[in-house]
Amino acid sequence: MTVQREVMAVDQDSKPRLSVFSKMEKMIVAMAKADNENGIVMRAKRNLFSDQIQSFSGCDIVDWLKRQYNITDVKEACYLATNLCQYGYIYPIDFKLSSYTVKYDRSAEYRFQAPYFWPFRKDGTADSIKYAIYLQKRSLRNKQKHGLEPYEQEAFDKLLKVFADKKEFIEKQAREQVRMTKAGLYFYGHQVTSVSEAKKQRRTEKILLDLQERAFWRVHRPRPGCIQTMEEGPKRYFQPSQMAARRRKNKDTYRAEIKFLKKALEKPKPKLSKVLESYLTWNEQYQEYDPFLDQNAALPSNPWISDDTLFWEANDTLVKIPTELRVKKWAISFFNLMKDEQGSHEFEVFLSTEYSQENIRFWKEVEDMKHGPRSMIEESVNRITSEFLSNNAPREINIDSKTLETVNRNKEEMKGKPESLRYIFDPAQEHIYLLMKKDSYPRFLRSDQYINLKEMAHNQPIKKRFFGFGSGKTQIKRQTPSPKLKRRSTSSEREANSDISGDSPIHSITPMHSYSTGNLKDMDMKQTPSSSSGLSPGQTRRRSDEPGRTRSMNAGDPRRKSNLEVPRSFPISTEKRKSDATLLSLNVPAKNNIVAPWEGNQ
Repeated sequence: MTVQREVMAVDQDSKPRLSVFSKMEKMIVAMAKADNENGIVMRAKRNLFSDQIQSFSGCDIVDWLKRQYNITDVKEACYLATNLCQYGYIYPIDFKLSSYTVKYDRSAEYRFQAPYFWPFRKDGTADSIKYAIYLQKRSLRNKQKHGLEPYEQEAFDKLLKVFADKKEFIEKQAREQVRMTKAGLYFYGHQVTSVSEAKKQRRTEKILLDLQERAFWRVHRPRPGCIQTMEEGPKRYFQPSQMAARRRKNKDTYRAEIKFLKKALEKPKPKLSKVLESYLTWNEQYQEYDPFLDQNAALPSNPWISDDTLFWEANDTLVKIPTELRVKKWAISFFNLMKDEQGSHEFEVFLSTEYSQENIRFWKEVEDMKHGPRSMIEESVNRITSEFLSNNAPREINIDSKTLETVNRNKEEMKGKPESLRYIFDPAQEHIYLLMKKDSYPRFLRSDQYINLKEMAHNQPIKKRFFGFGSGKTQIKRQTPSPKLKRRSTSSEREANSDISGDSPIHSITPMHSYSTGNLKDMDMKQTPSSSSGLSPGQTRRRSDEPGRTRSMNAGDPRRKSNLEVPRSFPISTEKRKSDATLLSLNVPAKNNIVAPWEGNQ
């Protein structure tokens, strides 16, 4: 099969054609030469639709690329052949293949695509109308051979909904093409004029036409999951011919260009070394405020690394107490103060104490008008003029007469032009900005308001949240103190109280119950039989007097004193009680009123 390269008819308004397609077309022309020495040898396959269909395998095209371009790596040659297949210059005969990847084997057979179906052809565009006609034509033919795949059927249903008004036109075009294909009168690129010539058209040509057309649409409308290589991108609003007409130059255009170049020459141009030096100084100054460069700038934790969002909450647009770094950054320049909404709010509060709040209000109104909708520009201009610039205005700003005349003149010249009215207050706004920068800003930094704000930001406790769940707002909760416990009385105090009341020292004083949930597992309340120790039930003795336990175990512990000893339930005889004087100073605690030694006031 001989492929003749046709001249590309691309006008000025067509999308730009990449040079890579011209190179691939030259490659295809060299491959398809009838000469067996320079071109790829085509072989007929008996197991295909007809013996007359010629094809070549993946090994043939890879070997040709290696021989023609001195490629040593097989993978590189396969990659180049895959690009030719993905862009539609060659196509596989078996369309059941899931991808268009060319492999170095003889498992798949390929053919050259007709030049009519090459990419970026003006007469071979792949618009949605033509795709709908193609799918309609296939649905009208034999469904066993030409049936639509599921993704094609879904695309066809969507296209019929989109082109509901052209449904009749699509069906007529599809039926006409089917009729001409059956009669042999229709072929892409030319139409057969006589019936005798149509009868000579062989069956293989019809099969090839179906294969070429299906390969064309598989490149421009690939199945889901495949790479869409022919995606053209967004459409143009203006054609290149229209843009070229606008660029036609005349005397006024050249004069404006000369004026612009003269101004560019008059502008001072700093040295590159000075620019780099100033940039490094700026970088060193702002490095501590960048959380990507300094980890201390993202306290309590870096939200780009952890899931804690407390950093965003502390640096919200308007907060009660700003962070320390945020307040310190306001002192670097007036621009940083005005750029931060929290800083401009604090500065406005300060100006209200100096009775010059109208300056920042005027500056904010002009900024809102510049970035506001076009329909509100004229209304904003009238409101700003009546509130800040007119005679006896309620918030008249302090500007000189020359600036006011410039604003009024601009207002008259730009009347009826909403886009130009956005910037008529620029002279007055610049004057007010410099006034606040040179006069009010230094006083703000020395004011008690700013100093107190820095102290509050420095002393603001910010705790890291260990868990990501919760309300999202961090509050510092104060723990409610436990009720004050009554201190355990000493031996002398208990003896004095017993003398006054006349009760027994063992049963008179009852310690307060502890509110702690500490571990009291060491307090063994089990009672031993009185027969083994000679003690009556209900009588106790100290843990240190337990048989088999020595007092030296707790000799070095200051908490384990006799008056703070945690008693245990052991039976004690009456004789032992009388002989041991230390027992007279201890009480017999109940099971539910024990105070641990680490919970008392002493």
